[in-house]
Amino acid sequence: MIRKRESKKAKNGYVYEVIIKYKDFAGNQKRISKSGFIRKVDAERFEEEQLARIKANIHLKTEKHTFDDMFQMYIVNDPFTKETTKYVRNSVYNKHLKDTIGKCDIAKIDYEFIQNTLNEFAKDNTKQTIENIYKIVNGVFTFAYNNNYISRKPYVKLKLNGIKTQSKKKTITLDEFNMLIERYKHPRKDKVLESDNYIVALYIGLYTGIRISECLGLKREDVDLQNNVISINKQIQRVGTLTKETTLKSDASYRKLPISNELHEILKNHFRKYPESEYVIFGKDMNFISSEKLRKSLARSCERLGIKFNYHMLRHMFITQLYNKGVDIKVAQSLAGHSSYQTTADIYTELDQEKTVNFNTSNLYN
Repeated sequence: MIRKRESKKAKNGYVYEVIIKYKDFAGNQKRISKSGFIRKVDAERFEEEQLARIKANIHLKTEKHTFDDMFQMYIVNDPFTKETTKYVRNSVYNKHLKDTIGKCDIAKIDYEFIQNTLNEFAKDNTKQTIENIYKIVNGVFTFAYNNNYISRKPYVKLKLNGIKTQSKKKTITLDEFNMLIERYKHPRKDKVLESDNYIVALYIGLYTGIRISECLGLKREDVDLQNNVISINKQIQRVGTLTKETTLKSDASYRKLPISNELHEILKNHFRKYPESEYVIFGKDMNFISSEKLRKSLARSCERLGIKFNYHMLRHMFITQLYNKGVDIKVAQSLAGHSSYQTTADIYTELDQEKTVNFNTSNLYN
């Protein structure tokens, strides 16, 4: 229904108002109303659009929202995104999207605008950054669609480009690893406890491939030396300004890992020497330590040794060894705690390609 309403602000003294009454799929009485149309044709167009949406059983919320409005709702209310992920995405959003796409009406953003925006970002950012930006865009549009703020996502697939970066060193040799261990074996007297814990953290990474946050979250109750099993069920992460114990990255991250004979002896001796802390890796206060603290110590030691290393390289070393031993990709995925099969498959494929390139065909037919 369209009717005239008196308006002192309007030049001709009146505006048009649209009123639509209908029942939703559950039989509940609903009402859509909007006033302020100067021209009747605009009111008719609005009425036509709303009736089409109702007929298609799409019950959109009628209030307008910018992309920024929707992002703020998404970052607070989305049940499918973990708090640690939200913190990271909030930082990326404020840097790249808040003052660009953030100012736009989310219902009017189309495929061309999004693709062009990503293309502009790609001129000055790596593909990894573009992928992180896309995750935010996709998360916000999915949230808006699921909560009836938009009738559909404005794209099916987007092309993600970015500046190509030189491939980084992904692993170290066992000789380099042993050099690092040897350096920590000869600390100052006031650094003995710290060095002992760092050595154990390095061996845990080498023999299990767990993430640094998962390693630092381990408690003694998670380590079953009788059955040689480690339970990965929490992590230590920085969320905002706080470093605290949090849930894991994904459901696949919750897993039980076998303890090798070598790691068994290392952990047994560590627990015997330091029986006080509930955490496997701890500081002088017997509480957990932050990943930043361990990373800084590793960086200083590696700089003095002249080697390039970060804790994540131990994860790549572990998966490489699984590949070399012929471990099935699905098993490797489970051991690594990858939520996506493709993540593990990509590593295996890369190792396959290295083997192909380095294959010696000289004596192939001899």
